[in-house]
Amino acid sequence: MDTTYLEKYREQIKEVTQGDDFVADMIFFETGRTEGIATLGKYPFLFHGLLAGITNITYPLTGMDRKLKTQQDEDFIFFSCPDPVFRTQTIGLITGALKYYIIYLPNFRVPAALRYHRFFKEKGIRAYFPTIRFKHVYEAKRRLKLFKKQCGGQDDSLDFQKLCSVLSSYLIYDSLMKDLLKQTTEFKGKWILEHDKFYFIPTVANLHKRRATTTMLQHGVFFRTSFNYFPMFCDKVLCCSEREKRIYAENGVDEDRVEVLGAPLQTLQLSDEVKKDSKQYDMLVMMTMIKDENIELTREVLCFIKQNYKNVLLRMRPRSRKDDIAQLGDALNGLTLNDPGSSIMDDLVICDKVVSFSEDANVEIAKLRKPFIYIWNEGELDLKSMGNCATADNYKDEIKKLMGQEFYSTFSKEQYVEFLGETDVNVLRDRFVSYIKS
Repeated sequence: MDTTYLEKYREQIKEVTQGDDFVADMIFFETGRTEGIATLGKYPFLFHGLLAGITNITYPLTGMDRKLKTQQDEDFIFFSCPDPVFRTQTIGLITGALKYYIIYLPNFRVPAALRYHRFFKEKGIRAYFPTIRFKHVYEAKRRLKLFKKQCGGQDDSLDFQKLCSVLSSYLIYDSLMKDLLKQTTEFKGKWILEHDKFYFIPTVANLHKRRATTTMLQHGVFFRTSFNYFPMFCDKVLCCSEREKRIYAENGVDEDRVEVLGAPLQTLQLSDEVKKDSKQYDMLVMMTMIKDENIELTREVLCFIKQNYKNVLLRMRPRSRKDDIAQLGDALNGLTLNDPGSSIMDDLVICDKVVSFSEDANVEIAKLRKPFIYIWNEGELDLKSMGNCATADNYKDEIKKLMGQEFYSTFSKEQYVEFLGETDVNVLRDRFVSYIKS
């Protein structure tokens, strides 16, 4: 979406957010990537009011910390969010003797937050779960009303509605962050964020006002230019590999903003135990999030697989599983879906070969040196040099080659590190501790 039309409201945005052009740019960015207004976006104050009611009752009953106890001796504070994949459970593998606090921004995945709390309590890791309060919702609603009044109150365009939707959520989390950061006035360490977009932008904005340096800990491997993985608003980024660092440079990200850490957190193992292969399926199909641009290709590939292969397991993407199943509909008929609670490793060790639509999953597949191909859309060229790719034009031939003969990954250890990132936790730990201490 082109936000040029909304530029006339820049000064009003700066006033209502008490920010500068940097903050206004973030608001425009989020508005521009919004394709439509979901139910949550239409009624942000109602839904966040419900979230406030649920979490302010549930969290205290389970003993979840909602107030920072100390922050003077911490080396870093890490902002994350509850998600079904639980990417951050391995953070302790790379922190060494560092002292830190994890702050989980509130969202509607309350069961995930409760699971996180139990996990970190057992591990002795300090995790904080702030809650949106009714006062935050009320204050945001008041500020949005003032914004609309300053804008003349006459704009009924869809673009303006999208802007107000984004601004509503921003103002709720902004009010929360103002209260939260009052508890961190003595903190001198580094600020690490899992994202610098979505509802993380009020955190970035408030730290920007404080003139604090922010670092994005990249949450996954990428093979194409995507705003999800680029440090749009954080000062620095810890990426996965030298290959990604080159992509950043090619797209205008200054080299001094980028540090190579290694493979993303969710690919690290909490245990040294590696499960042995126990083949149950000939093929594992690794799914990714279904979008308008990939649904037709996905349907075609699944249809081809059903017609030609019988012993197949489909691993759905955990975070979007329900929506993906609904969108694919009949295309899934006759195929076996993985257990919703199974891990990537659980599914990989029971399958012989892999057809992957998922970029992140390629890290795990290659780590086990499973024979695999990655099916990519036309234009996504970066992964082609791995030698394990298929396109919309040749996927039938490539799947036949994969299943019809011995087919091994072309990766050497050096190529793996170059393309996907270092997985040795000792190396990652040394790099991360060095960066935090710098």
